[in-house]
Amino acid sequence: MQSKIPPVVIIGALLVLCVVGASAQAGAFAPLFDGKSLSGWVVENSTHNNFTVRDGVLRVEGPEGWLRSVGQYGNFALRVEFRFLTDDADSGVFVRAPGPASNIFIRGWPANAYQIQTRDISTNRTNNPMWIGHLYRHRVSAPGETTYDAAAALNAFRKTGEWQSFDIDVIDDRITVQLNGTPVTRATGVVNPRGFVGIQGETGVVEYRRIDIREQ
Repeated sequence: MQSKIPPVVIIGALLVLCVVGASAQAGAFAPLFDGKSLSGWVVENSTHNNFTVRDGVLRVEGPEGWLRSVGQYGNFALRVEFRFLTDDADSGVFVRAPGPASNIFIRGWPANAYQIQTRDISTNRTNNPMWIGHLYRHRVSAPGETTYDAAAALNAFRKTGEWQSFDIDVIDDRITVQLNGTPVTRATGVVNPRGFVGIQGETGVVEYRRIDIREQ
């Protein structure tokens, strides 16, 4: 004799599956960069056409300005893949950057913003190690504390032309950074509750092929 499952049990199971599915979707990373265009981004303070998309990657060629997300974010995880095409190339990843209209730092960069340094150290590994993955505070009034493991960054860094990754977590008043899976930076005292994600134009040529976000 075939047993029948009570309708209440079936409905309960379906509800559980729906909740689990919704949670998985909410916890997934979403692309900020689609690999096709600058849709979802705004170029700020640059007239050099130095933020372009080609062959599925975002190409940044100095010398000024920044590319900001359309939306603002509070607590989130950010996954970025990038590579340097020229020695000593320099860019950066902004997090919780304020609105650009009244907050301009030098060369059109946002003031009162937090920047994860994205600088090639292939040719300057001894005298200037504190660039890749380090946190720079653009005139933020409350400086907070930053711990940076220069030795770990030097060991994790890959040479010019190779793809590298940042895992950046911004939670409450803290920012942590991993370079190629290695923890390198931990910062506290972050005062901006929300802000834009951005990419800096500074020196040389840097390419980004992945910029994904997961809100917390």
